[in-house]
Amino acid sequence: MKFTRIFRTLFTAVCLTLLFSKPVIGSAFSIKPEIEGTTGLDTNFYKAETQEREVYTYNIKPGIRLGYETGKSSLSLNYWLNAFYYKDKGDVPDGQRKADDDDYVGHTGFFSARTQPYRRLILRLDDSYHKTRDASQADRFSNSVEREKYVINRLTPMIFYEFENRFSLGLRYHYMVTDYARDDAEDSVEHRGTLDLLYHFTRTLNLDLQYQHWNRDYDRISSDYTSDQFDLILRKQFKYFSFEAGGGYHTRSFEKESLDDMDMFVCKFVIRGQNPPAPESSPRSHILFSVEQNFNDSGSGDDYFETFRIRLRAGHTFMKKILTNAECSYKKSDYETRTGLIHAGDVQLREDDIYGLSVGAGYKFNEWLTFTIGTGYEKRDSNLAGYSYDNTYVKAGINFYYDLSGRQR
Repeated sequence: MKFTRIFRTLFTAVCLTLLFSKPVIGSAFSIKPEIEGTTGLDTNFYKAETQEREVYTYNIKPGIRLGYETGKSSLSLNYWLNAFYYKDKGDVPDGQRKADDDDYVGHTGFFSARTQPYRRLILRLDDSYHKTRDASQADRFSNSVEREKYVINRLTPMIFYEFENRFSLGLRYHYMVTDYARDDAEDSVEHRGTLDLLYHFTRTLNLDLQYQHWNRDYDRISSDYTSDQFDLILRKQFKYFSFEAGGGYHTRSFEKESLDDMDMFVCKFVIRGQNPPAPESSPRSHILFSVEQNFNDSGSGDDYFETFRIRLRAGHTFMKKILTNAECSYKKSDYETRTGLIHAGDVQLREDDIYGLSVGAGYKFNEWLTFTIGTGYEKRDSNLAGYSYDNTYVKAGINFYYDLSGRQR
């Protein structure tokens, strides 16, 4: 099988790298090759209300993390190749494409450069690149079940300055390009500016007055729009927990006169915890609880909605070897323009309730080899006919990770 051949080749390459490389302990450079292989089964892979299809997924993900640090600067470059292969468990219904027609090789890259030329001034440049079929990469609130292949690139330069009198100022520019492989799909470009004015009560407590202004231009029939959002955000860092609570106002205007302007109260509440405390990157225990309310940003076909989302994620490592994690979530989406037939035959605006639950476990054989297994359930309950679905999935994987600089995670 081609998946097996690829896995064997890449695993051999990593092993040869380790055999002929020596750790450089204490070096300012870090080189961390890794490879992950997973396999899984979805009972409703295409998330259809009817004609559910069971599909196997095979993923091979080799990558490398490169870093460089000095007293005032840091540079990192991370890259992963994502090769996905799919196989139908049963017969393919007449008129539908085979699952392996969606096979593809994706790419994920992150670049970050940071420097502090003066004590109170920080300059930073971030860039991320994804070639994927995952709709959530285009919008974290996405409800799409489409499996379109696309490239999304985000470039973010920023500047941060700390004043003498407990105030600090941050400026960010965000440039995002979304480019679909299919010629008739809706590509877009987003320009976003963010201003943060912070007051530091103490070293661990600050209040942030944040303003964002952005516009998104579509290259086909979807309406371009402009958004403005004001937020007041309180952040507090404790030893083991961090706390963030904020609220504000978001207004959005469209170029099409047929679309009404949108506005709403937005809010965000987040609690994060870990032990050992931050900045430890591999804590024994961790927890995240978040509540958020806002609009979605990516609205191809003028599909915009108000969304309210709750998430709870936690994990713990027992005896330094046994990994456990669990996550549950709920999201409600009330559409502004999308209408359709409900099951009774009347026309209504679309409303979705989406639930998710997953649990996982793993075993850490040593510092560089880990086995994981997990299962989950997701359900969308929509008032419109054709949009509801249930999907149960299982997956298993093995991760190989090694730090050539001698600092294991």
